Amino acid sequence: MSAEMSCAFRIERSYQITVEGRIDPSWSEWLSNMQLVSRKESDGLCLTTLSGVLSDQAALRGLLNRLWDLNLVLRSVQQIDPVTILEIK
Repeated sequence: MSAEMSCAFRIERSYQITVEGRIDPSWSEWLSNMQLVSRKESDGLCLTTLSGVLSDQAALRGLLNRLWDLNLVLRSVQQIDPVTILEIK
């Protein structure tokens, strides 16, 4: 693997991840200090959006593994502009 390719995996990036179900905000620390916002859809389904900065691809994979361990259905994973996280708060 080239040095340029190796460095690309270590860049901090902002993500927004949506799962089905409600995750209490007290779980934030265990979930990589992501901001947790839950909402109820018009059909009654509860969704939780996790937003925050992850240090690299390994951190993203670790977070996704934790969500999988909780048996949560993954709706979306998006890399977002860091300004978007501030707007969610």
